[in-house]
Amino acid sequence: MKLRNVIQHGLRSFSSGKVAFSRFRSATTPTLKEIGLLLPSTNTTPTFEAGQIFIHRTFAYKGVVVCSFPCRLHEKRSQQNEKHLTTRDFYQVLIHRHDWSHMGFPVDITSYLVDAPMENKRHGQKMLTLINGMDCVSHEDIIPFTPSGGVNFDHDLFDLIFNAAHDGTGLYNVAMKPELVERYTNSNRSWLGPRDVYRERTENIEVTVMTFYLGANMVGGQQQHMWRYVIRIENKKPENGVILRERTLKVYSLNNMNQMHGHGVVGKQPELNAATPAFQFSSTLELKHTKGGHMWGRFKMERENGVLFDVHIPTIVFESTEEINDTPIETPDAA
Repeated sequence: MKLRNVIQHGLRSFSSGKVAFSRFRSATTPTLKEIGLLLPSTNTTPTFEAGQIFIHRTFAYKGVVVCSFPCRLHEKRSQQNEKHLTTRDFYQVLIHRHDWSHMGFPVDITSYLVDAPMENKRHGQKMLTLINGMDCVSHEDIIPFTPSGGVNFDHDLFDLIFNAAHDGTGLYNVAMKPELVERYTNSNRSWLGPRDVYRERTENIEVTVMTFYLGANMVGGQQQHMWRYVIRIENKKPENGVILRERTLKVYSLNNMNQMHGHGVVGKQPELNAATPAFQFSSTLELKHTKGGHMWGRFKMERENGVLFDVHIPTIVFESTEEINDTPIETPDAA
């Protein structure tokens, strides 16, 4: 099945009908360009291999799979006390640079700890390093396709991790470099693989939280354990738009309670509607101990008629007893 993409500003979503198009907010006539062949995919499709090119089902960016991780998914539906625990495949992926401007969330949501330079290194202190254009996605987020023609993937890490070439039929084949396969297949970098994923839906607003253990760090002369979490908010009925007005997060760790409250998230009050049904952001958290940490909270949403309502952020557990491998992917400072 041929796959076509609209190359014009304002990309929002992607559909996978007989001829697949990307949708745009712009009312001008789009320019169409064939980008490849659509591949069949369901929730029962086997784990995608490194090098698989895809379109993100919600954020509509073009990505490539770097590595996969089986992960525990804790789900809770509104007005149901019962929680469902399953294991799903999640993937660390690179995002095509040309899509960064329209994917609808900050480009720098992925971070990890590295040793500080010798001239700045003090008492084991580490630095938080960012990788632009990297995301963690679930199996159901991926719409796989095989690129064709002159389509190439643009990311600073792409050529360091993958070999890519057009074959005799014009298709674009991507495969991880042989010397890196074992490293990523057996990767134990806990900053790459989500520790747990939590999901809860309130009045058609679904909140998904992924947690990553970044390791121990010295902060102010005391050892702290750093975590990264990514929160995704998606309006499952985007025809009924809402605005995220406020957030409240509570963190509990060994008899200590801290509360964080503010307007919107990351300086924005994102609208979740038919044009932009989802938003995600990332933050870090420092805890003194590897066990006993919990976080929960709520988002205050506003409907189009001005009515306010609360959306639950699921209760998240921060616990780790495993050693961390903080080896970089491949010179990620370049990303």
